[in-house]
Amino acid sequence: MGHKPLIIKSDLRLALAVGLSAGLLITLGLPYPYYGPMAVGAALGGTLGASRIASIQRMQGTLLGGVIVFISYSTLAQAVPLPVGVGVALASTRLFGGALGLLSGYKVAGLVVAMGWTIHAGNLDSWIPYRLVDTLVGVLVALLVVGAFWPSRALDQHGAISKQLLNDFAEAFRERAQLLRRGDELNADTRITTRNQLLNKIVQIQAKRPEALVELGEDRTGQLLTRLWDLEEQLFSEMISIYRTLLRLPPVPHSSPALQKLVGAEAELFDAVSARLELWSKHWPGGSGLGRILADQSSLHLSQERLEAAEADVFDDPAAMAVLLSSTGGRRAMACHQLLNVVASFEDAWLATF
Repeated sequence: MGHKPLIIKSDLRLALAVGLSAGLLITLGLPYPYYGPMAVGAALGGTLGASRIASIQRMQGTLLGGVIVFISYSTLAQAVPLPVGVGVALASTRLFGGALGLLSGYKVAGLVVAMGWTIHAGNLDSWIPYRLVDTLVGVLVALLVVGAFWPSRALDQHGAISKQLLNDFAEAFRERAQLLRRGDELNADTRITTRNQLLNKIVQIQAKRPEALVELGEDRTGQLLTRLWDLEEQLFSEMISIYRTLLRLPPVPHSSPALQKLVGAEAELFDAVSARLELWSKHWPGGSGLGRILADQSSLHLSQERLEAAEADVFDDPAAMAVLLSSTGGRRAMACHQLLNVVASFEDAWLATF
């Protein structure tokens, strides 16, 4: 097992941004230069998208805090004791911060309010503008560094997770096919681990989406990717539901020729779906030539025809019919047809977006 290095790129990037912001503010001769590095630490997220979100929150919080401390101190300082005035100002910060939808930004606003009331009350007129400028410099340096030095983009990460998840589902369904042919099943712990790994990646891609959206433009490409992400999330939601159903079903007995044919047809379907998912992963999110790449659906159509033929043959075999009509046999048949419909619907919708 490898050890985590003592120094990683993100650490070096943070040190570089902190040094640049402090040096720039000192060179410009601005007072309170330490606010720049503080803003860098708060704004420098893991990706460019995350940094933009944090930067906006930081600036909004600083501006809100400056306005509240200026108004509250001017109106309350002479009328109420210090603890009461600070309490009212902080309560106002939380109230207005929530109304504006600030998440981390209201904490910054609260810090500005507290420092303004207790430390800089005598020079609020100059301290608030300098604090805003210092924070702005730190935020801009953070955005410059995260985009220019070992850039880490949420768009790229979102796309990488999407492709990996398509391959992971392909592997999972191919494993289902192998187990089905052997009449075998994995132990409970292994099934739970595999399911959780897929679920975790689905959660990752959903969590990465807000950061990636910040990096998207308002042009046609941005709108196209947004629609594709909606389709993708729906696909993964449906596929994990089908996969979890398959995990709960017992192996199909190979006790008759009709059942053996049915098992083979279902396994062939899983293999065909796996191959299709692997093809998608190579070309996601696609482009102008996508229709030509995805035109050959013969393996899917053939597997569907063989599955329907195998199910029809079951009617001539009482033992096989009993298995198919059981609760587990019926659920497996429904899951197979549902999987085919999900694949076909997604591919049609995907192609229709271009």
